[in-house]
Amino acid sequence: MDLNNKVIALTGATGGLGKALAQRLSEKGCRMVLVGRQADQLRAVADKLNAEVRIVCVNDLSSSADIHRLANELRELDIDILINNAGVNTFRCFQELNENDIDDLITLNLLSPMKLTHALLSHLLGRRGMIVNVGSAFGFIGYPGNVAYCGSKFGLRGFSEALYRENYDLGLKVIYAAPRAIDTPMNDARVVGMNKALGNIADAPLAVAESIVSQMEREMHRQVFGFPEKLFAKINGVLPKIVDGALIKKAKAVRFWASRTADFD
Repeated sequence: MDLNNKVIALTGATGGLGKALAQRLSEKGCRMVLVGRQADQLRAVADKLNAEVRIVCVNDLSSSADIHRLANELRELDIDILINNAGVNTFRCFQELNENDIDDLITLNLLSPMKLTHALLSHLLGRRGMIVNVGSAFGFIGYPGNVAYCGSKFGLRGFSEALYRENYDLGLKVIYAAPRAIDTPMNDARVVGMNKALGNIADAPLAVAESIVSQMEREMHRQVFGFPEKLFAKINGVLPKIVDGALIKKAKAVRFWASRTADFD
């Protein structure tokens, strides 16, 4: 898809990856609609872009009423592409999560993108547009310490795949982008410590944004970024016991880091 002059709505626009995506897409000549909760933070992102930019504040993407209000605004702005980028993670062993943690993860990472997509689907079909769901390599690989997060991203991948197959012949493009760890403030000191101890690599937001933009241009439905995550995703789909063995060995270290407080010295 030629992205020049496309109107793109981006949720989670003030996060690390959101800012990077806004920058890369604006460099492609896109007209950006930045979606987030804080008007001042959205304006700060918009001020750094050399592009036509609108900002839309939404109080709570877990609220169906707020999602429908947002969808109405995005239809009026005649968007061509929706990027579901907003998300959350809580790095804890599953037994240490409470029900609110689980509700927040599943709602924001899975239900909110589904509801917003549903509300905008007729409009985007009419535009022969695109939906980009920012998932994770953990949508292919079940990883210790991220059980609920993996559940939400596996669900987002299944939703994306089914939506793609259901609407492909109608001209709708559906993208599932699956980055590995990204070096953003979402990762606290425990996650950084675990990644260092296990040799996991966290990519720079701009590098991930560049990969996602390239995926959009090539209209490539699914892509996992990074090695060995890309290889693990393929093996996990065919021979999951091999990945079981590799990750079970890491579970003890993951539990150690997951059980620490976020502000440890």
